[in-house]
Amino acid sequence: MDGLLSVQQVSKSYSRGEQDVSVLKDINFEVQAGDYVALMGPSGSGKTTLLNIIGGIDSPTSGRVLMEGADISQLADAELAAWRTSNVGFVFQQYNLLPVLTAVENVELPLLLLDMTKDERRRRALTALEIVGLKPRAHHYPRQMSGGEEQRTSVARALVTDPKLIIADEPTGNLDAAAASNVLDLLQTLNEKFQKTILMVTHDPGAAGRAKRTVRLNKGALVQDAGQPHGRPQ
Repeated sequence: MDGLLSVQQVSKSYSRGEQDVSVLKDINFEVQAGDYVALMGPSGSGKTTLLNIIGGIDSPTSGRVLMEGADISQLADAELAAWRTSNVGFVFQQYNLLPVLTAVENVELPLLLLDMTKDERRRRALTALEIVGLKPRAHHYPRQMSGGEEQRTSVARALVTDPKLIIADEPTGNLDAAAASNVLDLLQTLNEKFQKTILMVTHDPGAAGRAKRTVRLNKGALVQDAGQPHGRPQ
């Protein structure tokens, strides 16, 4: 596998009145192209902050985030927005689907920022829905879908731009066991069949077991980077 992402001495702090609150402390780790990494740690350990920095939603106080050798933490806001659209797909715990749009229209949203025709946007959105097994539900609204279907729609939206990295923040947190298993099966398929690189925050050891390795944070510090693959269900 080739190097994709390098997090180098990343720290993050926020000002609270006259006090600086440290959230991340000198984080260093690598993600290879085609990897599937689970990021674990207790609440408040900085997992989501780290995801946001890697995804270009937030910036580090110090340190660098390199994607294929390019330092994204040095990009201006407009450059960062364009980079994020083309390179990162996001899956959130809350789905974040717009209720007034159908599934295919929700999936098309990231493509509105790219230079392509309406027909091409629709074709790519339908292909993404087909990959997640929801093409027959393309013209249904979120209120007409189950929670599992909504989350699979959000996975299709993350996939539609063909990003280099998919970032999933507690993607099964709002799902029952059966729906969660389906979403994890889907993420595993995207990694193994389509070679998508995935970085997933989860509190669930079972979900983390689907990944190839686990990175652990505690109180803003990296306490374990299990680089060797661990057992995965067949």
